[in-house]
Amino acid sequence: MESGHITLDSLYQHVNHDPCFQSIDGQGKTGREYAALATKLTSNIPIQQGFYIWGNYEENSLWRTIYLGKASSGKTSSLKARILEELKDERIFMWADSQPNLNNAELMRLALNQYPRKGLDKHFSRALRKKGTTHIIWVSTPDILKDEILNIEADLIETMNPFANSMRPSPSSGLLDITIEVIKRFKSEIHGLR
Repeated sequence: MESGHITLDSLYQHVNHDPCFQSIDGQGKTGREYAALATKLTSNIPIQQGFYIWGNYEENSLWRTIYLGKASSGKTSSLKARILEELKDERIFMWADSQPNLNNAELMRLALNQYPRKGLDKHFSRALRKKGTTHIIWVSTPDILKDEILNIEADLIETMNPFANSMRPSPSSGLLDITIEVIKRFKSEIHGLR
């Protein structure tokens, strides 16, 4: 089991130099630059199964979990692949953070006016729930069994309380030892970043 984190500062700096956020759909020079930065950030994340959280530190230095995800062991569904895909596909959350005077409805309207493709409203809505994320913490779990993943995810969602997760599966009555170890790894990374 390994754990680590990425800090999104370089992506936010890129977004701040792209005020019209032309890279929102990944096209053109700014889109390619954003994708290259995201790829570099995720280069040390293993191609293994595991769990990851998106979050930030509030003004009082307490961690706030925004989103919790799970990854399987396939090359295109591993921790590295899932985190990179979400950073690229849901980059609107960064643009939203650079527009503090606009609420989510106004942000959605502007984004859809600029990119009026069918189905983007649902996609943008999911991405906007990740607004405020400054760090992504991951824990690889290469040795867990497939039938344990959903129970671990349910326990982690209950424990970490990520407000952007719309699905809230019912947790088991007790924590598996592996779940406790994953929580310890998350907490170690959270405290190490303070």
